[in-house]
Amino acid sequence: MPIKDRFDDHAHSLSFPVFFTSSYDSRKDRKYRYSRELNPTVEELSRQLSLLENTERSICFSSGMGAITGTILALAKPGDKLVMPTDVFGRTYLFAKNFLTKFGINVKFVEPGTDSLLGAVEEHADIVFFESLSNPLLRLYDVDRICRKASDIGAITIVDNTLATPILLKPSLYGCDIIIESLSKFIGGHNNAIGGSASGSLMMDTIDENRRSLGSSMDPMSAYLFILGLKTIDLRIKRSSETAKAIARFLNENNFVSKVYYPGLSDNSDNISAKTLLNGSPPIVSFLLDEGKDVQKFMESLRIITPANTMGGSNSTISNPYTMSHRNLSEDEKLRLGITKNLMRLSVGLEDLDQIIQDLEQAIKYAQ
Repeated sequence: MPIKDRFDDHAHSLSFPVFFTSSYDSRKDRKYRYSRELNPTVEELSRQLSLLENTERSICFSSGMGAITGTILALAKPGDKLVMPTDVFGRTYLFAKNFLTKFGINVKFVEPGTDSLLGAVEEHADIVFFESLSNPLLRLYDVDRICRKASDIGAITIVDNTLATPILLKPSLYGCDIIIESLSKFIGGHNNAIGGSASGSLMMDTIDENRRSLGSSMDPMSAYLFILGLKTIDLRIKRSSETAKAIARFLNENNFVSKVYYPGLSDNSDNISAKTLLNGSPPIVSFLLDEGKDVQKFMESLRIITPANTMGGSNSTISNPYTMSHRNLSEDEKLRLGITKNLMRLSVGLEDLDQIIQDLEQAIKYAQ
């Protein structure tokens, strides 16, 4: 059920307005002082996100990376041990590797997978960061087991839930402390705004204070666009997920595709966990083109699907992580993570299934 807008308005509008203002009349209201700190439109988005995430509070940032960096910097202190698998988003990996270590935070990278992460948590951790569904290989992490183990030792859990979305997975139900979303992706749903959020019920004042000091606040127009996106997210995710599952099956049977990464397939190692943790199948499919195929020709010949370094929009997009999202990693790091030159990540939009499959077929045929 869509979340209704709520605000005091003498005109009784049905849609929440955009408050384009940098500051406020200090004689009228002490709550609002400066829009970097608090803006009514951003505040309404935060309220709606909290309802969706099933948390007491959500804090909005200028980007998904702003939410990740702002949250970790607010909660980590020198000497803390942060445990993180290596298969996180490329920029997140670089932030932990090249930035956090400068501030005396001990970052321990572990091999991808739930069991590897649990093993590191058992040794000791102050903060555990992972993606519920990894980008781009769609490895599903057992949020339940990880959060319970972290809670047993008093560690803070931060889960990037961007690819799973709150529609398919609510980490708060499994005791996750902080949930990160890149709102630019599926929640926004139209590739027209950049933003991120951190949702939780504890430590939120600390995170919010850090956001105000770092200046990574969301602008009101972006907040308005995300509010619009929230009204249709349930319908969009269900439609895209159904299409994605059919596309994954098609690719799995294609002779020119050597591997498909999709937890919704019965032969995927995460399929059993997906049935337990996810309320449906992901709207993303990753796959390996046959070694004999030219990736550049494949992408150039697409007519319906657009090559782009993003995902989650109403139009289907495709990316080559090797040259796009993970381009700044070394060759050794890419190889270790399985980021090969022929890896493709398809974000399934709202087009008809037949249109997308026909586009993939003709592009694969052309990529000789």
